[in-house]
Amino acid sequence: MRKTSSIGNIFTTLVYILLYAPLLVMVFFSFNESKSTSVFSGFSLRWYRELFSSSDTVTAVKNTLILAVASAVIATVLGTAAAVGIWKIKNRSARSAVMTVTNIPMMNPEIVTGVSMMLLFVFVGRMIGAAQSLSFWTLLIAHITFNLPYVILNVLPKLRQTDKYLSEAAMDLGSTPARAFFNVVLPQAYPGIMSGFIMAFTLSLDDFVISYYTNGADFQTLPLKIFAMTKKTVKPDMYALSTLIFVVVLLLLVMSNLISAKDDNGKQKARKKKSSPVPRRVGIAVCALILASLVPLGMYFGSGGTDAQIHVEGNYYIDSSTGLSEYAGTTINVFNWGEYISDGSDGTVDVNAEFERITGIKVNYQNFDSNESMYGKLKSGAVSYDIIIPSDYMIERLKNEGMLRPLDFSMIDNYDYVDEKYKGLYFDENNEYSVPYNVGMVGLIYNTKLVEGTPDSWSIMWDERYEDNILTFNNPRDAFAIAQILLGIDLNTSDSAQWRAAADKLIEQNDVLQGRVMDEIFNKMQQGNAAIAPYYAGDFLTMQEINPDLAFVYPKEGTNIFVDSVCVPKSCQNYEAAMLYINFLLEPEVALANAEYICYASPNTAVVNDQNYSLAGNEILYPADEDMPKVQYYHDMDEETRKLYNDLWEEVVRSGS
Repeated sequence: MRKTSSIGNIFTTLVYILLYAPLLVMVFFSFNESKSTSVFSGFSLRWYRELFSSSDTVTAVKNTLILAVASAVIATVLGTAAAVGIWKIKNRSARSAVMTVTNIPMMNPEIVTGVSMMLLFVFVGRMIGAAQSLSFWTLLIAHITFNLPYVILNVLPKLRQTDKYLSEAAMDLGSTPARAFFNVVLPQAYPGIMSGFIMAFTLSLDDFVISYYTNGADFQTLPLKIFAMTKKTVKPDMYALSTLIFVVVLLLLVMSNLISAKDDNGKQKARKKKSSPVPRRVGIAVCALILASLVPLGMYFGSGGTDAQIHVEGNYYIDSSTGLSEYAGTTINVFNWGEYISDGSDGTVDVNAEFERITGIKVNYQNFDSNESMYGKLKSGAVSYDIIIPSDYMIERLKNEGMLRPLDFSMIDNYDYVDEKYKGLYFDENNEYSVPYNVGMVGLIYNTKLVEGTPDSWSIMWDERYEDNILTFNNPRDAFAIAQILLGIDLNTSDSAQWRAAADKLIEQNDVLQGRVMDEIFNKMQQGNAAIAPYYAGDFLTMQEINPDLAFVYPKEGTNIFVDSVCVPKSCQNYEAAMLYINFLLEPEVALANAEYICYASPNTAVVNDQNYSLAGNEILYPADEDMPKVQYYHDMDEETRKLYNDLWEEVVRSGS
């Protein structure tokens, strides 16, 4: 018997270790002095201090809390009313049918719920002629919808434990139905109501999937912001924030359990008193906990930000009589890659905050994780953005489909700073629709301690000596490009036989791969868990800061070059303010701040020629003419070719699983 008990204890301990070890590691490294997630260089509160230095993070946290509290309160009120209605249904079959309908949202996959609600909101929005179908209100409705069943399921058991005849007895003694409900029924169900509220708050706090499909351009929650951090690695300040969220959620769950236990143990005592003190204690405890969770946030709200400011020449952005832009008070919605603008962290300039300070124009800033997801959001017509920053081939596609609006270059004086070699490119030959933002190339990252010599060819990614130590892209265009370059195939071919040949080459690679990754590459290469990986040159510089054993090379066969550019979609609502924003991004100080923060090559000549630019002359970002690799741009492909390489990509992935 003792042996069985010991085995059970060991098994239980292992289960808890597996469940909580990742969380404990995250908490541990949130106190790390450096950015490393493998080497603890000393205890520090650095990441907690810097957590709210970014106005975008502050906004995301506030939005998340506002949404969670609002949806939880409304869902609790509606859910309690629904639970009372179900409780009073006398017909068993009818009650069972209602409960089945209630449970469907919980059983339904979140992605199905999210997509279906988005389609509903878009349909209704177009029917009533709304400029945007998705907004904070659609997000709130979506959160209330998926929270309702959980509130009902928490309240109903408490109601079933209540004697239905108590309220009738109260009315026989002269009480009104409303008074009987609030004085007799509600106190009995109060613990279940508060448990439902806590669960609704918790579910809303960390929801991503449904929020992704139902949020508008003017409202970004924290889970959406963290998900968008795929252009670069998730920063350690997110570990600090995740730690705070974990602690708050843990306290909420502990409190919920204490409420249930106290309710069960105190029933007899409560009956001896005129009214149960449990509801008051529960309400006070919940309010205190929520306020306590906001205290550290409020402290950081007051101390966040940076003293760095932008100083622009002349009065282009402001009216001399008012001291602000003539468009002050308007709002622009900006859609950009994650971690792709200087945000005030690490003492940098907060570009969006500076634009707001100088012009009086508010910036709603949101992130996307891929060109394709950005395209899907625009194509749906559910949201309206004033500024987008896609890559070259996606700009070509948007232009061909009539989804871009020509720019007014008379309002973009700083366009003169753009290097001539990045003007008139294939995707915007007449310089009508885009302004270059950043330039990058793909190269080979390798660990000098794990790789012999200096690799000079993409073929090393098929080398059996490095089996299970090789990473590759987890997206079809970049992965196929490596095979195509090795085989001498044009990156933009429409020949199905050539795409088939590239797919066969990638299938051969499956035997030596450790895995296909995107943002996971940062941790794997920084921690020395892989020897070889292709990735973007600018991101290599970020990785090398953590792991100096990493090196970078452009293979002799050539590589892909890309230009991300600022555009204005057809759905733009504040065109003139958008022009001011584009011009602001080209200001020498602003462009320099972005170039230093992002570590990609800048197309801005004022940056490249600035003596204070720390990356000026960097041979990886700005190789000399004689060292410049052969490069090719991605072009937009026709629908048939896109379907072909996506189908082949699925085959490649399946063959390696």
